[in-house]
Amino acid sequence: MAKKRLNRKNKRENNQGIIRVENTTDKLFLLHLKKSLYVIIIWALSIIVHNLIQRLTGIDEDLFSTISIYLIPLYLLVSIIYTLSKHKRLDKK
Repeated sequence: MAKKRLNRKNKRENNQGIIRVENTTDKLFLLHLKKSLYVIIIWALSIIVHNLIQRLTGIDEDLFSTISIYLIPLYLLVSIIYTLSKHKRLDKK
């Protein structure tokens, strides 16, 4: 019974009625409008928190600067490339 629920959860039906199984890379890197907005909001918040900590304490905090300068833009770049390549593969089929 639990296996049936898990299989139903991992399958998604598109407009043509074709069922495709989502894997973990799709869940992580396939961008949708809602997910893109969340990432951009988190990016803006990490920049604000980094600047706030730096202004209040005078210390350049490494964690939020690394997140806001390197990790989130890298994630967005990889996600955009993955999403575009995934849509190109689906268009060819």
